[in-house]
Amino acid sequence: MMNDRETYVWDIITRVFHWLLVLAYCTAQLTAEEWDIVHEYTGYIILGLVSFRIIWGFVGPRNAQFSEFVKSPRMIKAHLVDVLIGRHSPEAGHNPAGGAMVLILLVWLCLTGITGLLSTTLSGNVAEYLEISHEFLGEYSLVLIALHIAAVIVMSVIERQNLANTMIDGKKHLKRNC
Repeated sequence: MMNDRETYVWDIITRVFHWLLVLAYCTAQLTAEEWDIVHEYTGYIILGLVSFRIIWGFVGPRNAQFSEFVKSPRMIKAHLVDVLIGRHSPEAGHNPAGGAMVLILLVWLCLTGITGLLSTTLSGNVAEYLEISHEFLGEYSLVLIALHIAAVIVMSVIERQNLANTMIDGKKHLKRNC
């Protein structure tokens, strides 16, 4: 017999980080081209948050650690196949594809912040190239974030639970054998 059990999966620090990053990212997007000083300082905040998350990925609780959710491409592919054929079962933390998305977003946001920072501190052709790169990274981060949100919605439907809510209360429902 299968039973649901509510499991605490996300610590308060990971959840606060997540929502601060969402707020900072939205602020950066809304102030680009309009309020340079707010955009720049928000970029510094994003770089600080990403730096913190990288550290937290090594010293934080189990589900926040990279060693817990960074999986091989083979495992990510197997997970995606399992989802497509209906063999998926909820995991306590990030599933393999979700873990990959965390890494991609952290690297992408880090590159976006660094190119923005360097484009304002350097000059000449290098600064112009960095500014173009920064704008490209910033615009296409919207695609990654849309993919992230879509995956959360799809997995919420598949798992029959509100996964976005787990980033609010830290709890997830997992199936267990009785």
